[in-house]
Amino acid sequence: MKIVDTHAHLDMLKHPGPAVKRARDAGVAQVVAVGIDLESSLKAAQLSRELGGVFCTVGMHPNNAAYTERSVWSELKRLALTAPAVAIGECGLDYYRDRTPKDIQREVFAQQIALATDLGLPLIVHDRQAHEDTLAMLKEQHAGRIGGVVHCFSGDAAVAKKVLDLGFHIGVTGVLTYPANQELRDLVKLVPSDRLLIETDCPFLAPQAMRGKPNEPSYLVHTLAELATCLGREPEEVAAATTDAARRLFGLPELGE
Repeated sequence: MKIVDTHAHLDMLKHPGPAVKRARDAGVAQVVAVGIDLESSLKAAQLSRELGGVFCTVGMHPNNAAYTERSVWSELKRLALTAPAVAIGECGLDYYRDRTPKDIQREVFAQQIALATDLGLPLIVHDRQAHEDTLAMLKEQHAGRIGGVVHCFSGDAAVAKKVLDLGFHIGVTGVLTYPANQELRDLVKLVPSDRLLIETDCPFLAPQAMRGKPNEPSYLVHTLAELATCLGREPEEVAAATTDAARRLFGLPELGE
């Protein structure tokens, strides 16, 4: 049984190489290393070259949007083409933290939707307490043509339906395992199996069994187990479905290639 961690900040781990090896030993055969600014995108690209089974994205997180210089866009585009990247992001809107004015967040998000469209790459979308504006921007810029994932999904069933109607996937993290998150456990039952992705968002959001520790890709097995329980299916079946969905969205090679 092999699975894919579709969202990991490997550059934030103290020792990404050993963490990827532990992941492989646990059955996490591929990891998508996600960039949140130019520096981390460069690091993600480097890790994708150095570590087998690691693929990178390039992007600008909304909390970093205020520091985006014009020259960054040409660098991100160059990096996306040369790395090569499998997606644009992490990008989107974050109205929970007051780190960047909303108008700047929206401008930077729009530029990344345009970049993804230009390059034909999917989007990795960050949406925190900004569901209405996030969905509106994706719809207005016809992002459904390229698709993507709303990672670490935090909306309700109505938001999930709109995400799915746009052609996007829903990403589920270790928060699925938290006792207080029954709403999310109920919601995943409504999502088609070919539109669900699993992710760690490491080093954040360690699953319940590992709370208090820095998260890492090997812990994805706990999220898989909880998701299988929620869906009333065997873990192997859910592993196959989420892995196939990840491979199709990001253009990843077959496991074992």
